[in-house]
Amino acid sequence: MKKILIFSAILALVLTGCAGPKAQDFPDKLTISVSILPQQWFVDQIGGDRVRTQAMVGSGDDPHTYEPSPQQMTNLADSELYFTIGVEFEAVWLSRFESANPNMKIVDSAAGIERIPALNANNNAEGSVEESANTGTEIDPHIWFSPSRMKQMSHTMAEAMQGADPQNADFYQANLEALLIKIDAVDAEVRTQLQGAKRDHFMVVHPAWGYVAEEYGLHMLAVEIGGNEPAPETLSEIIALAKEYEINTLVVEKGSNIRLAQSITEQAGIPNIVEWDPMAYDWPATMLMIAETLHQALN
Repeated sequence: MKKILIFSAILALVLTGCAGPKAQDFPDKLTISVSILPQQWFVDQIGGDRVRTQAMVGSGDDPHTYEPSPQQMTNLADSELYFTIGVEFEAVWLSRFESANPNMKIVDSAAGIERIPALNANNNAEGSVEESANTGTEIDPHIWFSPSRMKQMSHTMAEAMQGADPQNADFYQANLEALLIKIDAVDAEVRTQLQGAKRDHFMVVHPAWGYVAEEYGLHMLAVEIGGNEPAPETLSEIIALAKEYEINTLVVEKGSNIRLAQSITEQAGIPNIVEWDPMAYDWPATMLMIAETLHQALN
């Protein structure tokens, strides 16, 4: 416990003390739009007060069905860069964004990043709700829950900003280097929290945290498969798995229907329901909250 407290104190100093240099007297800011709030946090760390940012999908919004507001479309018309990440609404709206602002450069912030399969009905080799090799083509877009992948994304974002604003390339580079230190510190704290865990299975309603499982050697058990509630026979398997792996916490996504979660916890004897927000802006706080929940759930 003392080791965790000491490291947490060091982490706090890192997160507050490595903000990088401040931009001075920038009359013209880069206007940057991104798909989701976690991306916006990373852009803000690299761009500092040199950039003006907006995220299309907010906390509690559903990226599957999201539609931008008129104000967001107005802001988009002024954007010089747009960072995609592979969430669902981009397939419908990205071409419309391009038509609204043909001068805006669209950059895939997830370019070159290895992604894992999305959990669906075709990849249930080991129990009907446990992740395994996918035989389909759908991928999991939630890469922001992987610190190692976020370091790669940060490099991509910084390079795009330097290309759009070359006279301030050194500013973006210095902020990038400070950001990489932050990411490493958060990752180290998560690993410290998970060190020595007695179990390695955690249960969620919506399978948005496959990268947490992949990054930290855990196994995610999901209630929903392919975005759908389980059939009665599958539900009985889920309840059996919850008992087999001694699940004491069920994770729900912010904005989701709590009815299904309550039904499962009652039938499986799970005492705790915890809410995680996959679209929260503050990436370090989200990762450390996940680590704290898992520390309690797996011990």
